[in-house]
Amino acid sequence: MKIFRSLMLLVLMLGNVVVHAKTFKINQHNFEIKTTLSETEQDSFELYRENQKLLTHIKHLWTGDGSISSIEIGDYDIKGNQLIFYTYWASGDTQGLWAYPYGVRKQIYTINAKGGVDLTTAVIYAEVFNSEGSPEEVDAEKEYLQFLHTAPKDQQQRQALDHYIQSVQTHSKARFVNGKERAQLIQEVEGRLASQIKIETNGWKERFLEGEPNKIKGLKFLRMGQQL
Repeated sequence: MKIFRSLMLLVLMLGNVVVHAKTFKINQHNFEIKTTLSETEQDSFELYRENQKLLTHIKHLWTGDGSISSIEIGDYDIKGNQLIFYTYWASGDTQGLWAYPYGVRKQIYTINAKGGVDLTTAVIYAEVFNSEGSPEEVDAEKEYLQFLHTAPKDQQQRQALDHYIQSVQTHSKARFVNGKERAQLIQEVEGRLASQIKIETNGWKERFLEGEPNKIKGLKFLRMGQQL
């Protein structure tokens, strides 16, 4: 009975269906992470302490239509008194216009002696279309994203990059990483979510590339050929 309850709970609550629940104890406090399916087809992790919901993290979210797809994939790990969440974003567009966002994020929550959950570390690398205009009018790769891979050459370019990084940090509440930290973060998150990425991007190569790699501008995991 205990095994059954820990592996699968089919409960309808607040419009969400709980399909899995995991209980654990940290600092003498009981916690539960529920995996839920919502009416919007968004799968989420919900953290509870004594039936009080503390936070929500997206497990899976797909948006798009016949020509555009964007995915968000998440997972978590429990290490000591820390709860670690991982997030991966990727997009593809048959016209090569809205192929953003691409990115990875890692958030570390520490559970204190009173059972409180504090966000102690959050790092992100993201390539996002960061403009009010349309991609036909603003080429993000020329305006600011290029400077994530090629060092700015003048003050105007440095300001464009700094403005972009600051906007991502403000929106995500995470520290933007580049260089060696970026490579390490991408490797860790993509490695953690490799199996999910492979499933969710199955067929993207044939659908979006068609001999033109720029049609998946944000899909940097093209470097990881096994994912396609």
